[in-house]
Amino acid sequence: MKQTFKLKKGEVLFDEDKIIIKDDAKKQKWMLSLIICLGTIYGIATFLKYFKTGDNFDFWYGLIIGLVGILTLILWLLRSVRSEISLNEVKSMKVRQRNGNKFLDINLKNNRLRRVIRVDNEMELKEYIETNFRTT
Repeated sequence: MKQTFKLKKGEVLFDEDKIIIKDDAKKQKWMLSLIICLGTIYGIATFLKYFKTGDNFDFWYGLIIGLVGILTLILWLLRSVRSEISLNEVKSMKVRQRNGNKFLDINLKNNRLRRVIRVDNEMELKEYIETNFRTT
């Protein structure tokens, strides 16, 4: 049951009892987390500037940017970047396409998501998952 699928930069290997993912997800997660943190800090600083200037724009803009940044950061940190996942930890797998981007979503039993981006042969991968795994 060993099968390998190519990504644009990396690969996904379905082994007997685990999934091995070779991609740059860790690097992407920490880079985007840093960017989201900086945006959130900017929003909070703009919100705090309202108390000095009294400008309503600073209040609403800072509040919205700060809250969206905090919520986005929380959701982003709930994603997994593990490179080796045991098959008995997997709740479901689904190949998706959004805005021309093809990716594999692996929902884990601990309610985390492992997203594998830039899938090359999404039809072949989808067929393999439907044949070999029960998905919900």
